[in-house]
Amino acid sequence: MSAGAGDTFLIVTEGTVTEPIYFKLLRSDLQLKAVTVRIEPGCASDPRHVVRSAANEVAALAKRARKKQLANDEVSKYDHVWAVVDTDVAVRNGYWNELVQLAASKKVKLAHSTPCIEFWFLLHFGYTTRSDLVDGTTSKKAVEDALGQPYSTNEDTALKAIPLFLPKWPQAVRHAERVREYHQCARTAIPANPSTEIDRLVKALNDAAPKHKRQL
Repeated sequence: MSAGAGDTFLIVTEGTVTEPIYFKLLRSDLQLKAVTVRIEPGCASDPRHVVRSAANEVAALAKRARKKQLANDEVSKYDHVWAVVDTDVAVRNGYWNELVQLAASKKVKLAHSTPCIEFWFLLHFGYTTRSDLVDGTTSKKAVEDALGQPYSTNEDTALKAIPLFLPKWPQAVRHAERVREYHQCARTAIPANPSTEIDRLVKALNDAAPKHKRQL
């Protein structure tokens, strides 16, 4: 389902710092309202919990709507439900397929990154399919090197770093699409390392933004 102006979103993130900071800044950049684009941390490192948290939020909203208990500023439903997750743990522990099936059964879209969201961040600086991004540590170091200043999941550091590259998100979308094409041509097994599907979520948010704020 493609997004349209005014669509509502629920975005549940695996991380509690960098992902919420990034998407809240992007929401502001696109002049989207917090009431229509809700961003919630999943509060657990297991991506399966993130998917379940998203599904539970949808069910809770539907229950309040049926009982006419919605707050004045609360939407009645979400048009798009996304879980922003890393694949490294799921792949390493052998439950990637389970995660994909769970998301499909709960009608939650996966905005996954391999090995982690820092690869999506790295694409703000340029196109790459570098093969040495084997984990979060190497990916964070790559972002820090590209940025030329400290980057980490520490809240204070992230708040200083992320606004410096976030404006380049349209370029990151194009680079992510090229990475996907690269892996398709190479017939790389999913989830391909490195890769990201966050561009699909970002494009949907762009499409839901006021026309004068869209950049794609």
